[in-house]
Amino acid sequence: MDIRNNGMLPLMAVVLTVAWCNAQAHTRFATNTVVERVAHDNVVRMDHQCGGTQPITGFVLVFPDVTSALVDISPEPDAVIGAATYARSDQPATDFVANTITMRGVLSNDTFSISDLKFDDLGNPIGFWAAGGSIPNFWYGMVPLRIPRIDIAPESCANRVIVAPAAVTVCHIASAAEVDGKDGNSLNHTFWTAPDAGHPRYDALAWNGPAPLMITRNLEINPLPSNCGEGFTARIYPSPSQLDRDLPVVIDGQQVWPAP
Repeated sequence: MDIRNNGMLPLMAVVLTVAWCNAQAHTRFATNTVVERVAHDNVVRMDHQCGGTQPITGFVLVFPDVTSALVDISPEPDAVIGAATYARSDQPATDFVANTITMRGVLSNDTFSISDLKFDDLGNPIGFWAAGGSIPNFWYGMVPLRIPRIDIAPESCANRVIVAPAAVTVCHIASAAEVDGKDGNSLNHTFWTAPDAGHPRYDALAWNGPAPLMITRNLEINPLPSNCGEGFTARIYPSPSQLDRDLPVVIDGQQVWPAP
């Protein structure tokens, strides 16, 4: 059959184009792979409007709190975030990263006019919210941040650690009862969170949602222990209790998202 003469070729081109655009339209870090023990400046890029049409008016991102984070292990030394080989570990994140995962805000009003940091119980900045702007369809929104060094624990067999922050792009304020992270067609918000953290409202659809920050081990200054072989990959992401604490946006003592 000659697909060029029966309309199949143009149709296939459209299907492939839509599939590619859907695959690319995610909230992501501009730099998603870094070597351990090196601080770096980065940018969070937002290019997926709610329901594909609604302008983004707010954003939340929180890094996993290592005191409560969930950990999955893949036996592959260089597994990607969505590999099928992960299994839940009962080890704490501190067995794989030797320091708190933190961030620093960068003052910029290019995308949003107001923002603030989020802190863990020890006063470490581990996330932020931003609002007061609008990112329409077919436009990127970018928020700069600085990520201090992340150290892979020397005694661990982790060759790679994937840090998977929880993030939400907000288009319309919704109540907690209206929040469903697995609703990929919501016109109110899009969740870029782990799909199986176990949260009833904040888990997203799949592992292609979270923005991975892949930390590679510096084997010259932090070699794998002799019993590790080629090592494995650890995937670290916020627990349900941290999501309850850190995802809501509170301004001047008043929770504004989700609406109370």
